[in-house]
Amino acid sequence: METKHQNIPAGWAVCFLAGCRRKQECLRYQAGLNLPDDVETREAVVPSVLKKERCPRFLKTETEHVAYGFTRIFYDVKSRHIADMRSAIRAYLGGRGTYYRYLHGEQALMPEQQQWIRRLFADYGYPGKVEFDRYEDQPRLYATDS
Repeated sequence: METKHQNIPAGWAVCFLAGCRRKQECLRYQAGLNLPDDVETREAVVPSVLKKERCPRFLKTETEHVAYGFTRIFYDVKSRHIADMRSAIRAYLGGRGTYYRYLHGEQALMPEQQQWIRRLFADYGYPGKVEFDRYEDQPRLYATDS
């Protein structure tokens, strides 16, 4: 899976160390390979890490199934529940502005957020499968033990 540059946070170090023995399984190295041609500078892992037994900047390449948008999730919800459920989701996601970014698929819903929304629907008596507008597998950006 290709690591998209727009998914990499600003200030996050990428790696260009072709001599690293774990480069094929490291997210930082994969991100460095996929930098767009117009990127001229970037925070990077330096060669001194190759002298260490374990790279302190290693990030195992793993994916997570994220969702984008939820414009249709209230279709089968009774009108008396919609306002309260929408308000709960808005509070959980951090307010009105972020709610609309998630609603319209401008920001990815992480698996934990998807589960929270599914639990909310179940709590209101809608245990059926909550479907988001679209799904994508993307790199998980977190440190693991190397």
